[in-house]
Amino acid sequence: MFKIKFFLILSILPISYLVYHLIGFDNGINAYVEKKKTLNNQQTYQNLLENKIIKYKEKIKLLDPNAIDLDYLEEKALDLYGGTEKNAYNIILK
Repeated sequence: MFKIKFFLILSILPISYLVYHLIGFDNGINAYVEKKKTLNNQQTYQNLLENKIIKYKEKIKLLDPNAIDLDYLEEKALDLYGGTEKNAYNIILK
C-alpha cells in the first residue's frame, strides 16, 4: 500500500506538468484554437483580395489599347458625365 501511495505522489508532478502544457495558452490546445481562427480569418481576407484583383484585371483588360471595348468606354463616360447622346435612351439597372 505504501508503494502505491508513493507512486501516486511521484506521478502527480509529471502528470500535472503534462496537463499544464497541453492546456496552457502558449503551446497547448488554446493556442491551437487561436491560431486556427487567425488562419481562417487570413484565408477569407486573402480570398476577398484575390476576387478584387481578378475584378480589376478584367476591367483593365477591357481598356486594352489593342482591343478597346467601346461599350464599356461609353458606359464609363455616361457614369462620369451623366449625359446621353441625342435620340438615345439610357436605362440604369442597379
